[in-house]
Amino acid sequence: MTRRTLHKLILLLWLAVFFMIGYGTWHFQAGELMIIGYVLVSVVIYIVYAFSVRCPACEMPVLLRPVRIFGMEIYLWSLLTPPKCRHCGKPLSEE
Repeated sequence: MTRRTLHKLILLLWLAVFFMIGYGTWHFQAGELMIIGYVLVSVVIYIVYAFSVRCPACEMPVLLRPVRIFGMEIYLWSLLTPPKCRHCGKPLSEE
């Protein structure tokens, strides 16, 4: 299983858990806060993961995506792992 496939599976699992928590806790008192808490914890976990996963060849973060806007290069974070490094172009995993 490649890293990209694993990320897609984790995203689908996260979405399923989000809907189950939302459906199960919405009618509780402060159930909305449970959903907000779940999203905030997920964002913190994603930030830690995004900074820790790096390309084995060039050591750049894998989830960092360069975008050119008005001649400037701005870096955005992507949710899914690309098949190859966006900085050096080498494949991230053998398929």
